[in-house]
Amino acid sequence: MAPNRIVALFAPFVALAAGVTATWLTEHVSGLEVSAGQLEAVFIAALTAVLAPAAQWLHGSQKLDRIEAEIERAALDADTRTAELAAEPDPGTDEDYGEYEDEPAGGDDYAAALDETEPIPAGA
Repeated sequence: MAPNRIVALFAPFVALAAGVTATWLTEHVSGLEVSAGQLEAVFIAALTAVLAPAAQWLHGSQKLDRIEAEIERAALDADTRTAELAAEPDPGTDEDYGEYEDEPAGGDDYAAALDETEPIPAGA
């Protein structure tokens, strides 16, 4: 059984036992005169002292599970993308891109035309 399920299952019982134990200890062992309202406050404090860390632990456990699932999903997506890239043809071959590897029409004429243009005035 997963630890988060054990905590979720047993935390209420442990909290109840802690509340009863704290109340009994306060009433019988402390030697103090305590009213019923004060015993109730001791019970609630002990209950909270056990349930709060359990709830925090469960919250963190769920966040960890979500993060691990996202990492696993990202790894699977990366593996899929790597396989897709491996299946694509090499862009350096002439098979698929032969006509595009030549210089554009007017190659040197275009460079010369750039040199002959007038400069653009500042602030225009």
